[in-house]
Amino acid sequence: MTLARRLILAAAAALVLIAPQAALAADFPSRPVKIVVPYPAGGSTDVLMRVMAPVLQGQWGVPVVIENRPGAGSVIGATAVAKAAPDGYTLGIVANAFSVAPSLRDVMPYDTLKDFTPLTQLTFTPNVLVTSPAEGFKSMKDLQDAAKAGRKDLSAGSIGNGTAAHLALEKFKALSGMKILHVPFQGSAPGLTALIGGQTQLLMAPLPDVLPFVRGGKVLALGVGSAARVPQLPEVPTFIASGYAGFESGAWFGMLAPAGLEPRLAARISADFVAALAAPAVKEKLTLLGLTPVGSSQQDFQKLLAAEVKGNGDIVRSAGIRID
Repeated sequence: MTLARRLILAAAAALVLIAPQAALAADFPSRPVKIVVPYPAGGSTDVLMRVMAPVLQGQWGVPVVIENRPGAGSVIGATAVAKAAPDGYTLGIVANAFSVAPSLRDVMPYDTLKDFTPLTQLTFTPNVLVTSPAEGFKSMKDLQDAAKAGRKDLSAGSIGNGTAAHLALEKFKALSGMKILHVPFQGSAPGLTALIGGQTQLLMAPLPDVLPFVRGGKVLALGVGSAARVPQLPEVPTFIASGYAGFESGAWFGMLAPAGLEPRLAARISADFVAALAAPAVKEKLTLLGLTPVGSSQQDFQKLLAAEVKGNGDIVRSAGIRID
């Protein structure tokens, strides 16, 4: 067989493989798309997806089905996505817990960085350190002064062991040198109850969870974990502005598909989510919730995941964090 004939046959074989993939991307979607939410209904992750679902349905012309698969710090839901067919019809939304899990568990049912196709980072929201007005801390400086004066009863709640809020608290403790007892709760609601009731003096939690309580005067925000002040609480300084250089911490949400999703289809789905985030109705609702739309590229989201897995792992090991 001549070289020319071998090249022709090889090219023909490649076209045979490419053609079905190209058709898959062109025909998507032809049936309902399922989005797995690894948290209970009503939480911020679930709410975010339900805000976006109507816009996605309008773009795709098919139903978008939200399936809540809570448990094990998002591992159960993420496993369902990892094991699904890589055809675009099963997608998953994940948050910080997804990148923390590998550091907290000896055995994982999937490889966090290899068994998924990153699509886009949807949003970001900073963690916020709040206190009860009854504690008398009007600013971060007041808290610092109390710690320097030897106050020993400082305790701070978080929304659970190994969560982004817990890791933010440990980072704050390391930077400030303050001795603060960590008290994990199962979510923000019991943490806020304990704070307002005087059982704890501080709480680290995502902005959407505490925003209504700050606006209602039930709690006072001392610092936000973003690079710049947030429009929802413009009067509250960042940790960086209060002297904690490099302190940025918050909750991100992003979309994943199973590994092996055809690249052109992955790019198409990623672009559709970015377009949905730009819809005025979505932007307005997310801003009210305290979420900042991002809409990153696939490559940037992949870099974020890799950086988060490493960075969170460093904090987990340094602070000796263990899951409940």
